[in-house]
Amino acid sequence: MAIVLFALASVSLYAQRAGHVRLSVDKTRGSAIELIEHLQEKSGVVISYSSRLCLKDDVRLSQSENTLIGFLNEIFKNCPFAYTELDNRIILRPKSLSEQSFTINGFVVDQKSGERLLGANIYNATREIGTATNFYGFYSLTLPGGETELNASFVGYKTETKRFLLHGDTVINFRLSPNLELPEVSVLGSRMPNMLEGSSFGAMRVSMEQIVDAPALFGEPDLVRGIQMLPGIQSGSEGFSGLYVRGGGPDQNMILLDDVPVYNVGHLLGFFSIFNTDAVSQVSVTKDGFPARYGGRLSSVVDVRMKDGREEEIGGNISLGLLSSSLSLDGPVLKDKSTFAVSFRRTYVDALAAIYQLGEEEKTNYYFFDFNGKINYEFSDRSKLFLSSYWGRDKFYTRYNFRDFEVEVGESGIRDFISINDESNAGWGNFTGALRWNYVVNKRLFSNFTATYSNYRFFIGLKRDEAEGKALTSYEQRYLSGIEDFTLKSDFEFYYAHDYTIRFGASGVLHRFNPGVDIMQTTPGNGKSEETVIEDVRVSGQEYRGYFENEFSFGDRLRGNAGLHAALFLGETTPYWSVEPRLSLRYRLSPRFDLKGTLSRMSQFVHLVGTAGFSLPTDLWLPVSDKIEPMYSDQATLGIDIYFGQRNRYVLSLEGQVKSFENLLAYKESTGFFDYSSTWEDKLTSGRGESAGGELLLQKNSGKLTGWLGYTYAHTNSFFSGLNEGKSFPGRFDRRHDASLFMNYRFNKRFTGSLSWMFGSGNPITLPEEKYYAPQLPFEKTPEYGYSESVKSINNYRMPAFHRLDLGVNFTKKRKRGERTWSFGVINAYGHQNPFLLYFSESEDAPEGSALRDLKQLSLFPFPIPYIKYSFKF
Repeated sequence: MAIVLFALASVSLYAQRAGHVRLSVDKTRGSAIELIEHLQEKSGVVISYSSRLCLKDDVRLSQSENTLIGFLNEIFKNCPFAYTELDNRIILRPKSLSEQSFTINGFVVDQKSGERLLGANIYNATREIGTATNFYGFYSLTLPGGETELNASFVGYKTETKRFLLHGDTVINFRLSPNLELPEVSVLGSRMPNMLEGSSFGAMRVSMEQIVDAPALFGEPDLVRGIQMLPGIQSGSEGFSGLYVRGGGPDQNMILLDDVPVYNVGHLLGFFSIFNTDAVSQVSVTKDGFPARYGGRLSSVVDVRMKDGREEEIGGNISLGLLSSSLSLDGPVLKDKSTFAVSFRRTYVDALAAIYQLGEEEKTNYYFFDFNGKINYEFSDRSKLFLSSYWGRDKFYTRYNFRDFEVEVGESGIRDFISINDESNAGWGNFTGALRWNYVVNKRLFSNFTATYSNYRFFIGLKRDEAEGKALTSYEQRYLSGIEDFTLKSDFEFYYAHDYTIRFGASGVLHRFNPGVDIMQTTPGNGKSEETVIEDVRVSGQEYRGYFENEFSFGDRLRGNAGLHAALFLGETTPYWSVEPRLSLRYRLSPRFDLKGTLSRMSQFVHLVGTAGFSLPTDLWLPVSDKIEPMYSDQATLGIDIYFGQRNRYVLSLEGQVKSFENLLAYKESTGFFDYSSTWEDKLTSGRGESAGGELLLQKNSGKLTGWLGYTYAHTNSFFSGLNEGKSFPGRFDRRHDASLFMNYRFNKRFTGSLSWMFGSGNPITLPEEKYYAPQLPFEKTPEYGYSESVKSINNYRMPAFHRLDLGVNFTKKRKRGERTWSFGVINAYGHQNPFLLYFSESEDAPEGSALRDLKQLSLFPFPIPYIKYSFKF
């Protein structure tokens, strides 16, 4: 018996090896039947096959040496088969549909407008397999063949289900219609059984619908205001549109407008952002768990996407507010091929101020405008080209010291008078442009190629006229600064399997910096101008980045994103490079509990240096140099998400984070950018920082009442050897407690109400601790006397806490040719006097011979401010 078993085992092993033994053939071209007979002759193995296989008349083998199975795979290249090895025989049969896998790909768009939906979920409930659209609305999913049901969902839209027989690779596009009964979620996308929450790990999507409906200063909806209400993100100071994320400054946020970096996002000295909500389609915010494809900033990525334009007909929106008005239009250019979207917004503060200041001796005025434009062209289902641009400007000026100057007209001796005046002015603005090409290389590989341009400039100016006898001399001083970028980049996404996606890409940026040039111009009475340039510094640098990223799942519990980001900066003689690992993991503890954690390292080769306690347009952008090193940050987070309520309509997120900063920049004590005694690099000193804290976010994401409650506890310290005698001090953005509440209630299809409440403990500021008598130095020609102040430590005082309640309602009504909306509300409903600025005032109660000062505060909005706005969509 043993001998028989051994013999059978030997035969079996021979048969198992037969299909994988390499052999050579003499015939490499012929019909499928001819090649099979030749293989039988050469291998000595009998090949049995089903007549349902694809038996082609002309087949060409790529090589003359291979395994038997390898040759058979070439013969039936486009006809999947299964095989069985039995004794000295191989039996071939066609694979059933359920044994084969096919790839489905396509786009998810808004049914009405045709806008691509970013982060929409695609899901097969039977097999619990799904994916999400990328930042261009594209998805790719591989499933077993046979009867298939595929669901597409997006927050605020009705789920669409398609049932079909999957028997080959196919393209399935979804067109989702808005769900008016369930308003869009405030922050995050819906949770799927496979934990698929969007195309970017760690990203939060901000609802544009909620931003438009929320109470807004002067009725101006503001995207950045909505972002500032998220945990871990602060505004810096009341009324300003800067973003301060987990202890980082406004320069540490990569703010992208259609893939173009924007270096200043403020209008009206920062009270409003440059983002016109009529032009914006979708927004996502990433403040931890940075995927490897992101680089160049330390604290966050804000990705803003402009509208593409509706496909069916031309429409638009007209908005009339207290501060500004806007007009937007979008629609088809060529049916089913090309669409456009444009929007324009401008204030009329200057016109109102001019009327108010008629007859005044001093005139102060201000205006801003912005323009957004986008056009696209679809070459095919696989190829689409986009061209988009933004242009915005702010101008502020004051004219004063008006007086008459006597002049002589021609040679007649007749005298006349002209009015002359002095003027101070400032201005800033952005211009961006992007040319982007999406191309679906094949069913699993998506590509995007982008060329961008970004230009930010600001200036401060002073004009003065002086009359000396009958001669008039004009003086002008201008301070200019800015940054200009040219970028080329490519991004690829390879959908290897439903649970494994690979992303990779590279980019190159040419930076041109102008840290500051001060120009003095004198024009005497003879009309010949004399110009003096005090400091004209122009610096360029090249920044190269590349990444490789893997997004994966193990079963239905563990999902992760791991990648590597590499960066190189070439400027002066010292090159700087950085290798940055990234890791994000999410583990399902139970159907209602997800554990999550992230580790990331980031680098930044540009700095923003300011002198005020808040971000202003006049803050300077500076590059790294031989003396100034890049900034780095390391961040780790650990948190848990808890889902509860019917259909998981409530989500509670708890997260803790620690973060460190290296090579932060600050001006040295007693210097600034008007100090001409040293170069711009010598005015600065470097240090480090650290931040730690915890965040809570409770969301309700469906039903008539939606919204969120957020709370942040954080602590940020700075360490500069050249400041504060080398001792640590609270960071510029160290706000210990921060809370926000937002609620939106839809009473019916016509009437909605919104409420937002914000609280923040006091920001640190530096105040003098002593004031002492300081006579003028004895060698001065005219002796004067005054006082000097002593500051013993930086950020030695905290401003009073900030809190504010805003209320708003929206009345919408369908009209014959569109939809009109009236918006009413009040900002700072209970009139709390929040501190914007603290200053000292001389006290009138001081005893004779002594000086006392009172510390007072300036409030920007010390009383309730009502607003009204009208808009009409057509």
